[in-house]
Amino acid sequence: MFRSLFLFDVTFWLYLAAVVLYFGYLAASRSLLQPAVAGHPAETTDEGSWAETLGLLATWVTFFGLIVNGMALGTRAYERMQLSGTFAPWSNQFEAMAYVSFATIAGYLLLELKYKIKAIGAFVVSIGFIAMGAASLLPYRYQTAEPLVPALNSYWIYIHVSITLTSYAAFAMAGGLGVMYLLKERAERRGMAPNSIYATFPSLEKIDELGYKAVMVGFPLLAFGTILGAMWANYAWGGYWSWDPKETWALIVWLIYGAYIHARMNRGWEGHRAAVYQIFGLLMVVFCFWGVNFLLSGLHAYA
Repeated sequence: MFRSLFLFDVTFWLYLAAVVLYFGYLAASRSLLQPAVAGHPAETTDEGSWAETLGLLATWVTFFGLIVNGMALGTRAYERMQLSGTFAPWSNQFEAMAYVSFATIAGYLLLELKYKIKAIGAFVVSIGFIAMGAASLLPYRYQTAEPLVPALNSYWIYIHVSITLTSYAAFAMAGGLGVMYLLKERAERRGMAPNSIYATFPSLEKIDELGYKAVMVGFPLLAFGTILGAMWANYAWGGYWSWDPKETWALIVWLIYGAYIHARMNRGWEGHRAAVYQIFGLLMVVFCFWGVNFLLSGLHAYA
């Protein structure tokens, strides 16, 4: 137990360091903008190499944090195998939060690798860090690996839970991008200065596009995860659907994002409205994932 908890703690501090470095990168990149406006080439300034160094360091610390996060999940999987013969390292709330953090950070690093936009890291990596922080706030008894209840000790836990949590990670990325969009939009409305920190953000069009793509990854994953959950419920409890609070809220979240996709495709919901909706959707995911477990009783209370 100690080994996995130690690695989870290290993951928390590495993600915190990564968040600080990404915001430092934004600040350093901002300092480049004024000399460029004044007619001095940015590449000749010391700030240029400093910003590049911070950005590179932020990426590597994030990557190292992801590796440690994966090691923590792997170690917890070994501990669970010793206890229950089931190695899924997402069998309670603490482990699920750690996995969402892992999937969110992994998704961000893939995004950075493809689009070369480090500024997004300040927002998306922050969400991964918050997920690890929320997990660390749970009482110690919830952080340890206890034997699974019979309903959870099943092969269904490998596919249903992992797919559903991965969809939550995609929605988390979309929510972070929604916050980023609104901040830049507000700055532009107020007459953004050339050397404003918001000028280091991608264009509003690019932020909007990436947020939509994140939702389009999460939506089918949540649908598939919900279907698998219904199949597991029939296997464990003899019925596909029981209107359990967790089931109901998972359906509500799916309908919320389905309405978003419909509105975007048929009503032209882009930009500001899409960003607000992405943040709203993330709040609903948080309630489904966190609030339901602690505020509403049901068949999923053991989570």
